[in-house]
Parts: sequence; C-alpha cells; structure tokens
Amino acid sequence: MESYKVVLSPSTKWTRVVVSHGPDELLRAILPPPSQLRHEQSARVFLEGLALLFDTRLHVVLSVAAQDAGFCLGLTDELGIGRCSIYYEVSVIERGARRRRGARLRGVGDFADLRQLHLVPNGGER
Repeated sequence: MESYKVVLSPSTKWTRVVVSHGPDELLRAILPPPSQLRHEQSARVFLEGLALLFDTRLHVVLSVAAQDAGFCLGLTDELGIGRCSIYYEVSVIERGARRRRGARLRGVGDFADLRQLHLVPNGGER
C-alpha cells in the first residue's frame, strides 16, 4: 500500500509544501515562513488535519539546512531529530538531495527539489 508523504521546506521567505501519494502529487502550497507563525503549533495542527483528511499516518520529510534543524516548525527537538505522533512521523533531510521525477501539478511555482525528497524511502530514516 502506497503511503502519503508530505515534504516541507521552510526558508526565510516562505514554507513550501508538497503532498504526494505514491508517485503522484496531490497538493502544493506556499505557506508563511517559520518567523511569521504566531502559534508554535501551526505546522503540527496542519499535519494533523491532513492526516485526518486522508485517514492515515503521514510520512513527513522536513528539508532544512543542518544548522536550522533544531526546533524547526515545532516538528523537531532541540537536536534536530524529527518528532513522531499518532498522526505523522517526521524525518529531517539536509537540503540538496535529488532523486527521480514523478507526476506533477502545474501553476504554483517550482517545487523540483521537494518532489525529489518525497521519493526518499520511509521518510528518510537511516
């Protein structure tokens, strides 16, 4: 059974999101950057909502530079290790990993680097 995967890539300008099921993209979004979030639970509640909509536990890949991994969007601990809940499991991947192409949605911007990360098996666990 193919799982749902969510790739999040926060930056100083925005947080890009790609949601996929197997090789197919289901959703692309550009959300506010972490610095503009007023509620520290925003990203966790967003992921919980997606998990409830899809009625499954999500594999979340958080693409960040190594120095930004600690406490990123409330999805990591102080050491930069991804958190887990009944709704999702977070794997932290250092930016820059590239893989193969898949089916894409058009019109919201270039998400090529995030598409490659959703192909990491088991959310990038090592």
